[in-house]
Amino acid sequence: MEFELIKCRNAHAYLNRKDTVFIDLRAPEQYREYHLPGAYNYPYDQMADWEGQLPRGPLLVLYCEHGNLSLMAAKRLMKRGYHIAALIGGVKCFLAQNPIDTTNYTG
Repeated sequence: MEFELIKCRNAHAYLNRKDTVFIDLRAPEQYREYHLPGAYNYPYDQMADWEGQLPRGPLLVLYCEHGNLSLMAAKRLMKRGYHIAALIGGVKCFLAQNPIDTTNYTG
């Protein structure tokens, strides 16, 4: 079983899909500062606490600041049977390629 790698320039196509959930792996402080619309915050350093609680049906798109943590988390969650994708380059790359307003976003 493998997981999908999503290039940041293509990730916008996944944002509004009903079969996709974005998971922000950054610290809560970083998440509160900005995050992708609709993303849920599950900090990587607390993964042991939440990894068994994720939904099994949708594609889970993992992202962090630059992409390193999301790759490690993707490998771990894939082994647990989740449908996983990792955002290459992280949220920084995504926002550089797909400008969206996250300044006042609290969703």
